[in-house]
Amino acid sequence: MDDHPANLVALEAILSPLGVRLTKASSGEQALRLLLSQEFAVILLDVQMAGLNGYETAGLIKQRERTRNIPIIFLTAHSQDETEVLAGYAQGAVDYLRKPLSPEVLRSKVSVFIELFRAQHQVRYQAELLRHQEAQAREAATRSADYIARLQALTSLLAEATSVTQVVQALFEHGLVTLESSATSLCLLDPSRQALELIQTVGYPPEALKGLERIPLTYSVPLTEAVREGRAQWVSSRAESLARYPAQGASFLFPSVAALPLIVRGQAIGVLGLSFPRERIFSEDDRAFLNAVAHISAQAIDRARLYDEERLAHERVRNAAARLKVLAEATDAFSAANRDLPALFEAISHQVVRHMGDSSILHLLSASGDRMELASVRHVDPAHQEYLLQLMGAHPARFGEGMLGQVAQTGQSVLIPTVTPEDLSGRVQPEYRPSLERIPIHTCLVVPLWAQGRIIGTLACARSTPGISFTQEELRLMEELAGKAAMSIENARLFQQQQRTQEELRRRTEFEQQLIGIVSHDLRNPLGAITMAAGLLQASPGLSERQLKAAQRIASSCERATRLIRDLLDFTQARLGTGIPLNRRPMDLHDVTRHVVDEVLLTHPGRHVQVESSGEGWGEWDPDRIAQVLTNLLGNALAYSPAHTPVRVRTLGEPEGARLEVHNQGTPIPAELLPRLFEPLTRGAPSENQPNRSIGLGLYIVREILAGHGGTIEVASNEAAGTTFTVRLPRRSLT
Repeated sequence: MDDHPANLVALEAILSPLGVRLTKASSGEQALRLLLSQEFAVILLDVQMAGLNGYETAGLIKQRERTRNIPIIFLTAHSQDETEVLAGYAQGAVDYLRKPLSPEVLRSKVSVFIELFRAQHQVRYQAELLRHQEAQAREAATRSADYIARLQALTSLLAEATSVTQVVQALFEHGLVTLESSATSLCLLDPSRQALELIQTVGYPPEALKGLERIPLTYSVPLTEAVREGRAQWVSSRAESLARYPAQGASFLFPSVAALPLIVRGQAIGVLGLSFPRERIFSEDDRAFLNAVAHISAQAIDRARLYDEERLAHERVRNAAARLKVLAEATDAFSAANRDLPALFEAISHQVVRHMGDSSILHLLSASGDRMELASVRHVDPAHQEYLLQLMGAHPARFGEGMLGQVAQTGQSVLIPTVTPEDLSGRVQPEYRPSLERIPIHTCLVVPLWAQGRIIGTLACARSTPGISFTQEELRLMEELAGKAAMSIENARLFQQQQRTQEELRRRTEFEQQLIGIVSHDLRNPLGAITMAAGLLQASPGLSERQLKAAQRIASSCERATRLIRDLLDFTQARLGTGIPLNRRPMDLHDVTRHVVDEVLLTHPGRHVQVESSGEGWGEWDPDRIAQVLTNLLGNALAYSPAHTPVRVRTLGEPEGARLEVHNQGTPIPAELLPRLFEPLTRGAPSENQPNRSIGLGLYIVREILAGHGGTIEVASNEAAGTTFTVRLPRRSLT
């Protein structure tokens, strides 16, 4: 400050190298006004000025609280004595300089005060910044404490929830009310994990929710993006919404959105969405808190689901145990009927009334399948039971008509939880309707009786007590009960049919065995007489060739008849179960084979049989029965092979037994005949050597003889190799 403009210009020139802002005043009054609106590091004040002099101006400056600490340097062009200097310092001066001024000294002194001012300003800035940071820290601590308290309260509420509905209720009514959001939504993934299903919303206008009950994951919005990426999505402004979701951003109702995935075991199960009325920068505390809310919510939902699954599992176990108990009791009751159909029908009706309802009606399809026959009726009230019996007897159910007939036709169960007059008029035959009013029905069900893939009848049940309707679970129980009833009925029918069949078979078998026994025993005596007479005729001298041939034919026929009788006796013994009698003793298979071949060739002159033997032939067998086996096999081979072809018989000793093979050429055994070749009464096609077919017992008796020895027989037959029967006999007796 100086009242001479030249001095002000000089001072400005001296101080300009300091690079600071300089303010000039030409009077004390002007200086005081400038000090009211600006802040200064140092004041250069001329002592001699018109109006307020330097000392007076300095005094007024020091009187003000805002300016009293500003350093003042007095400038004077007059000689200064000690009194003036003391007066200057008394007015608060920090220095006293005389003109002409030394530029270096002035700049040095002013720069000191400038640096001091800057240092003081920095200290004040740091102090203010520290106070601001402390305030922010206190605010963050308060907010964190509030977040923690909210999380604790929400965790406590969610811990008490045992269903998803309770979790959602706790979350929306208590957990999200203080989050300053205008609208909140909770979505869970559907079973296909391809879309979000809206579970609960608060704050959204109804028109905004249209079409959003199910949001495909392919839809580009923060909710679906959070689920797809498995991390929270933060949208702070409308501009960000338009940038990130150009197709949907304009439709967003709120400028700021947070979408928080609900993660359980590394997989998203849904998403929590919050919308805010103003643009909002989400702090780290906000994000941590909202992520924590989403985490405990996801855990609570998962825990509630597990609880629901466990409860349902326990309920299913209890229902299954109860159902098994009912079915077990019913099974025991059905078994106790001992395949007696009337008793079984009564047991079925009794079990239905005992476990299901007040009445039971059992119908079975007739043999023709065009009508339904009443099998059993039962009611808890004996008077009603008698009335129902009369009603059903007077008006039999018809296949395909009414509820019972339709169930029998379609095989589909019918459940009516609450019976109305409309149900009776639409489902019940007209003749039943007036009578059923006498026996009120509140709820009923009808199930088909399935047995071996076909419907054999229906089983109906009803309750008269209002308020206790049949459920789907009870319908399944009734169907299972009907299944066991149908199986028991079918088994009883099959058992009775089997008994009738077995009785008929027993009578036929006894007759056949008696007939065969009588015929075979009664024929042996006359055949023996004929054989003896034929032998005498052959030995008589003087017979002509024609007479001799006739006697030989008589003897051959008797021999065939004797073999037939023997086969019939063996067949009878085998069929009776006693088995063909055997007389085992040591024998040589090779010798017996050669002896049998020689005997057979006597009756087949002109045929050739090759016999090959090797190895040990001794064993414990019945020689007569083994000869019978070989005779039958060799006779078949000669009968079913061309006359000019040889028959080969081989006997081989093996380590554990012996093997017998009979081979012949000729037409192979038909493939369809091979599986039953050794069954009784099975015969091959007649050949040129045997035009008359046998009765088909030979190979059956062969198999039974070998079975008695513990042996086996096999056959192989084809066009190229011919036919070979292979017999294997264990060397030692099985007894």
